This record gives sequence, structure tokens and C-alpha cells, in this order.
Amino acid sequence: MDTTELKLVFALAIFLLGALGALIPWMRRHGRDDDRFMIWGDTFAGGVLAGAGLVHLLSSGAAGFGAWAPGFTYPLAFVLAGAGFLLVLLIEAVIVADPDPSVSPLHCASGGAATEISPAIESHTRSTTSFILLMVLSVHAIILGLALGAQTTAAGALAVFIAIMAHKLMEGFALGVTYRRTGASRRRAVRAAAVFALRTPVGILAGTAIYTIISTEGRELFEAVFDSIGAGTFLYIATVDIIRTEFEIPGDNWQKWLLAAGGFAIMSLLAIWI
Repeated sequence: MDTTELKLVFALAIFLLGALGALIPWMRRHGRDDDRFMIWGDTFAGGVLAGAGLVHLLSSGAAGFGAWAPGFTYPLAFVLAGAGFLLVLLIEAVIVADPDPSVSPLHCASGGAATEISPAIESHTRSTTSFILLMVLSVHAIILGLALGAQTTAAGALAVFIAIMAHKLMEGFALGVTYRRTGASRRRAVRAAAVFALRTPVGILAGTAIYTIISTEGRELFEAVFDSIGAGTFLYIATVDIIRTEFEIPGDNWQKWLLAAGGFAIMSLLAIWI
């Protein structure tokens, strides 16, 4: 199986896992033990993403720029990683953020303030929240798909695939929970799950198509650029959206830290072989 065929298999697997994650909340109820399991799994996935971003993607991006222009000393890979981080921040916190803090999701969930908000406003706010989450996850998924599609070797594609798979189920689950809490219909939730699940495969196909039509030198540059940007988006999701959020939930801090460190360590060990 060549690298292109392997990427297509990866695209199918990522689609199925993303759709499954988004539909799990509609299949059964989750109790306290299930919530703890998901928190721990999410924290572990955050460590995996951080390790993939720093150890695999960013180092690959830096090496790619070094091979593309050996005499070029500017740290372009790190600049693009920072740009990827800021891009997701811009989308999540500025472009699609709720402009009225008085009806933000955090305000709705806080203490006595929630009683001051009418059910209609709260429902609208939750619907906005689910749309924001879908938009952010979709943009992130496309970028990661492009990063996977840009890989020139099976080993590189496998490293990115493992990192994506480690968190795809959790991202889908979070999206499904958000839609269920809004009172959305099952049909609407299925549409959202399909949109979310398709984004990474679309990115993979686009990245693979671009990879096949550009020159060898262009391939090196393309892979280096999207490895670096992908590293920044991995780091944002890992630190801002996952690890910070999970540690804000009281309890099990040692377990969470060990799981995050374990996820990072596993990806660091994988760098010995891939």
C-alpha cells in the first residue's frame, strides 16, 4: 500500500470515529463514572496532541524548511506554529464568540446569574455555543487534514493520524453533548456530526491532491508549512481547549497530570521510530 492509499484509509477511519463520537451522547445516558472516564480520556488526548504538535509536527516543519532552504536561518516553522495558534484563537474568541457577555455560556452556568436569564435567551445562547464549537472544530479539522495530506512518508502520515485519532472521538463527543443540551433534534445533530466528521477527510483529500500536482521542491515546502501550522493548532486545542478546561473541574488533579504527561511521553517515544 503506497502513501496515497494509506491516507485514504486514514481518512475513512477518521470520518467513522468522528461521526461515532458525535452520536454517542444520543445513544445512552452518561453517569458520574462515565463523566470521569471522559475527563480522563480527554486529558490524556490533550497530552497526545501536545506531544504530536511539538515533537512530531513542529520538528518536522523546522526540518522541512531547513531542507528546502539550507541557508535560511529565520525560524519560520515556529512563526507559522504561532500563527496557527493565533488563528484558532481568533476564530474561537473573536470571530464567532458571543458578543454579549451577559448571556455567555459561562454566565449562564454561573451561580445565581442563571436565574436572571429567560429560557428563550438561554436556549439561544446554547444554540450559539453549539454553532461556535462546530465552526472551531471544523476549521481545526481541515487544517489537521491538510497536515496529514501533506505528509510525504507513511511514517509521517501515521504520526499525524495517531494524534488525530486520539482526540477525534473526544471532540465528536463534546460536540454531540453540546447539541443534546441545546434540545436540538436528532436530525440536526446527525447533520452536525456529518459536517464535523467530513472536515478532516476533506482536508486530507485536498492536501493529497495538492501534494500530487506540485513539484518535489514544492512538496517539501507544502509539508513544512502545514506541519508548522498544524503544530500550532494542536497546541491550542491541547492547552487552551482541553488541559486547562479539564483542570478547572475540581478533583483528580494528580490523575489528570499523569494522564497528560503519559500522552505526551507516548508521542515522544514514538519519535524514536516515526
